[in-house]
Amino acid sequence: MPKTRVVFYKEEGSTPVLDWLGSLQPREAVAKCIVAINLLKERGHELRRPHADFLEDGIYELRARQGKVQFRILYFFEKQLAVLAHGFIKPGKKVPPGEIERANGFRERYKTDPAKHTHEEDGHVAKTSDAAEVLRRRFVEGKPGMEALVREERVKANVAQQLYDLRTEAGLSQKQLAELVGTTASVICRLEDADYAGHSLTMLNRVAAALDSQIEVRFVPLGLKKATLPAPRGAAPSVRTDRQEAPSGRASRRGHKPPSRKKG
Repeated sequence: MPKTRVVFYKEEGSTPVLDWLGSLQPREAVAKCIVAINLLKERGHELRRPHADFLEDGIYELRARQGKVQFRILYFFEKQLAVLAHGFIKPGKKVPPGEIERANGFRERYKTDPAKHTHEEDGHVAKTSDAAEVLRRRFVEGKPGMEALVREERVKANVAQQLYDLRTEAGLSQKQLAELVGTTASVICRLEDADYAGHSLTMLNRVAAALDSQIEVRFVPLGLKKATLPAPRGAAPSVRTDRQEAPSGRASRRGHKPPSRKKG
């Protein structure tokens, strides 16, 4: 599947999504939004629930949740681009009509002059308008804590997306899948939620079997550090020195003679 180019909409002195992310708390929420934007880059028009959905009038939403707080980033497609319009915290069950109208206004202005309304950012390598790269430079690069959060959120997002895709491809509702697994629809709903972190291999294997699939677990090296074993308890620490010890009976330093023996 070819990747979609994702960019940020901008106005004079303002890039709404970046400005919003810069003030968003906690950091886990920012990590979730970064993962959702990366998924949009990878899947484009094919990205659907639980991470994205179509609203109306050509406006889509990226979806993320932290506890009970719902985060939304509205976007639209312009030719081969996905343009991120603005972000907000969803106040209820539905996206307020005013937010959709705002995104539509951005879309109309973007059409008149795409270059003027596309955010570009300087970097130590080169200018870029790629949203995923801008996010990496601003929020992730050189920040090990955020890097770890993004990796963790990506794993949860992948599990949720795969479960949703398998279920919908099988033509099953959450209730129907729950009956096959021997659980409740609320459990399936949690498993398909990218905010859920309580997955167990036992339950995932049961779901996989019901969907005629199997689980694969892989450990992928990050290349960040080498695993080291702790020193045995009570062992003396080893000390490396650049100076070799002199053989017995010889001077340990140039110009220093060992004491002479007295004759008997």
